[in-house]
Amino acid sequence: MERMSRSRVSDATAAVYPYGDWSIDYDDWSSYGHCMPPTTDITIRAASPTDLEPLVAFLARCSSTTVYRRFHGTATRPVRRELDRIASPTSRHRSWVATGPDGQVHGTATLAWSRTGAAEVAFWVEDAWFRRGIGRALFGALASDAAVAGVPTVVATIQADNQRAIDFLHALASGIRTHLAGAELVASIPIPVAASSRRAPDQVAA
Repeated sequence: MERMSRSRVSDATAAVYPYGDWSIDYDDWSSYGHCMPPTTDITIRAASPTDLEPLVAFLARCSSTTVYRRFHGTATRPVRRELDRIASPTSRHRSWVATGPDGQVHGTATLAWSRTGAAEVAFWVEDAWFRRGIGRALFGALASDAAVAGVPTVVATIQADNQRAIDFLHALASGIRTHLAGAELVASIPIPVAASSRRAPDQVAA
C-alpha cells in the first residue's frame, strides 16, 4: 500500500518525514497486567549511524500492520528516510534502540522538538517482541534524557479511536492530560521527577 494520508504529525518533523500512527506505535502493550513476563536481556542505548543496517532489518521483520500503524501508510521512501533519521541524531532529534541478545534492533523511541518548542515522542516495536516491556523500557530512557534536559512534559498525538494507544499512554505515567483535536487525541505526558536523578543504564529490565 503506497499511500500516505498526511505528510507529518506536526512541525516537530520536517514534511519529508511523515509520522504514521500520529507518531507512536503502542502495540507493545508493555504495561498491561495480562502481559507476558518481561524480558530481562534487552539493552537500551542511544541510536547511532551504525544502527542503520540493523534498522533496515528491523523494518523487514515488522508486519505491514505495524508499519502502517507507525507511519499511517507504507510508502517505501518516507519509511526509509525515517530509518535514516533515527540513525542520525541531532540537537533537535534523538532516538534510542532496544537490542536483544542477538544484537538485532527490536524497538525504537524518538524524542523530537517542534518549532514551537514542544517535545514529541514516537515508539516502534517489532511484532515478535510485543508485550515484553520494550515500550516501557524505551520510555524510561527517553524520560531520563528529557528530565536531564529540563523537559517537564512530552507530547503524543494519536488517532482518537486508537484504544491501545490510549491505554498504553495512561500506563506510562500518572497525570496524563488529553484533548481532542479533530479526529486526533493529543496527550501530554509528564516526565517523572525521579527520572532526572538517574541515567538510563545500558542494561534494563524490559
